[in-house]
Parts: sequence; structure tokens; C-alpha cells
Amino acid sequence: MNRIVKGDKVRVISGKFKSKEGLVLSVNPKEGTAIVEGINKIKRHEKPNQKNNNKGGIIEKEAPIIFSKLALVVDNAPNGISKISFKIANGKKVRISKKTKAELKGTSKK
Repeated sequence: MNRIVKGDKVRVISGKFKSKEGLVLSVNPKEGTAIVEGINKIKRHEKPNQKNNNKGGIIEKEAPIIFSKLALVVDNAPNGISKISFKIANGKKVRISKKTKAELKGTSKK
């Protein structure tokens, strides 16, 4: 299980988009990257095609950001962000906030 999963609210902690927040749209654990809504937007020139889009042209979309530049936003934590640890409870691997010691959503089976 990853420390950051789809649907988490994260804050960028370094780089060009420092201190901006958004929801994680997708995660690529092999590359260690995540796509965050509204952050790290790039422009791509695309040809018209029937599969993806009919018009083509210059399309603006989000590019991946490395996990190390992201911090999870936790409601009750000081500064609003927290590191993540893991714990096994009732045979399931659970994400835990290190600052608040609270269990986080988005857990999976061991």
C-alpha cells in the first residue's frame, strides 16, 4: 500500500507549486508519482482523432508530481499536514497519521 492513494487531499511542499493543495486523481507507484488536480499543468499539442478528442489543438492537462514533493493534508494536525505510518489491525494494513495518531481512509487488505 502506498502512503498516498487516489482521492487523498495533498499539499505540495517544494518546487514551483509550493503550498498549493489538490486531490490526487491517480497514482503510479512504480515511478513514485501522482497526478494532482489543478497542479503542475502542462500544454500539449494533439492531433484530432476519434478515440480521445475530436477537435485536437493545444490541450492543457496535469503532469505527474513525485511523492517526495507531496504531503498528506490531515484535518486535526498542526500545519494541516502529516507524515504517514502503517499498522496492522485485525489482519488489515492501515494508514496512520503520525501527528494525530488517527486512522486514515483508503486502507486495503494485507
